[in-house]
Amino acid sequence: MKRLILFGLLLPLAAGMFAQAAAKAKADQDTRQWRYEIQPAVGQAPQGCAIVRVWSYSKNANVATSQAGKNAVHGIIFTGYAPSTDSKRLPGRHPMIETPGTEEKFATYFEKFFEDGGSYQRYFSLMGNGVPDQVVKIGKEYKVGLVVTVLADELRQRLENDGVMQGVGEMMNGKVPTLMVVPSDQWCLQNGYVTKDGLPDYYNAVTTSNELLQAIAQVNTLFADRGFPLKNLESQLKTLKSQAAEDAMTSSKSGADIIVSPIDQLKSVARADIWVKIGWTVNEMAGGSQQSLSFVMQGLDAYSDKQIAGATGTGQAVYASQAQLPIMLEEAILGHMNNFSDQLVSHFADIQQNGRQIVIRVRVFDDFDGDLESDYNGEELGALIEDWISDNTLRGRFNTSVATSSQMLFENVAIPLQNDKGRDLDARTWLRPLQKHLQQTYGIESKIMSQGLGAATLVIGGK
Repeated sequence: MKRLILFGLLLPLAAGMFAQAAAKAKADQDTRQWRYEIQPAVGQAPQGCAIVRVWSYSKNANVATSQAGKNAVHGIIFTGYAPSTDSKRLPGRHPMIETPGTEEKFATYFEKFFEDGGSYQRYFSLMGNGVPDQVVKIGKEYKVGLVVTVLADELRQRLENDGVMQGVGEMMNGKVPTLMVVPSDQWCLQNGYVTKDGLPDYYNAVTTSNELLQAIAQVNTLFADRGFPLKNLESQLKTLKSQAAEDAMTSSKSGADIIVSPIDQLKSVARADIWVKIGWTVNEMAGGSQQSLSFVMQGLDAYSDKQIAGATGTGQAVYASQAQLPIMLEEAILGHMNNFSDQLVSHFADIQQNGRQIVIRVRVFDDFDGDLESDYNGEELGALIEDWISDNTLRGRFNTSVATSSQMLFENVAIPLQNDKGRDLDARTWLRPLQKHLQQTYGIESKIMSQGLGAATLVIGGK
């Protein structure tokens, strides 16, 4: 009798333990199959975080609920998500790891990472106290929806530290592009920061607009969090202001002048690889009681001025009384940062392999005894210069756009990022060996005038 009583007491306990084990097994099975959908969710994510809605599938609604955080973390790492139909408000996000086969390559790592009680738990929190806001019955199973906040930047750092994914520096073989964030031309025009020549007046903008300083500081933080080294616009302008002004002007046979613009001077001082131009407008909504922020961001190669990355979007509306520019700007930009950063990295990887494109001009001083058609050892001077450029570009890549007796123009001149001593090259420093070659071989003096980082003029016949 006692045994029967004891068995009767233990039976419910055993049944409960069996049910828990079965639920865990089902959860493990669902985890291995990763049966979920992920999409952007409405909400203001804290800095470095992503807010997503996860739909998890299971025959047991509780199992689906318990899998939401795990599925969200997995989605941020491996799948990303498409933008909503209102893509300006709810942008998509690229997966952190896009290299095919990474999950299989690090299978042991991720099995441990996503096991019950695994490290994945540190990188998410459930909205609404973990209570599903939508539960849909589909046939014999449930589709359960929860909103999850994922600590995306911390998660990325963890995966980089563990060697599962590469940081920006590793992707670039240790050479990471330096960025400088500046206001866009349109923002400068709209806010009256333009010189008499129609150029953006960065100096007056940073010295009088606290809003601009806040915006630049916020965007700088977003790029710094992703491992990009930065040059600060305000600091570089102070350096430029403290230097003695030089007209840097000369004349060619055609009477044309070489003038270095303030922007080209700034490029030479800052020596950033990429300029990130940012502009924004604040939109009044609901009769002025709410505001949203729309932005435009461009990445420009500082040497060629070609656009290499772009992003536009509009953040969610907030009450005007709560509107703060840095927070609104971050919220609007954040969902676009991965894609924008990937475009920068892709461009920089390309120029590491195929060279940086610059422009070289050759002109002749009026008092030079000869011109570019003069004979030197049986070759015209212009042809000798063209041969040197061909020999010193990457794979001989360049275009000769103009070739007359008084001037030559070489475009799309592909030069390496660094010389054989590991020093960064720009148009001026790349031209110096040609200047030395002409002097030592033919006794020809010349002067190099630079226009920013990506253009230089070699003037034959003087210093």
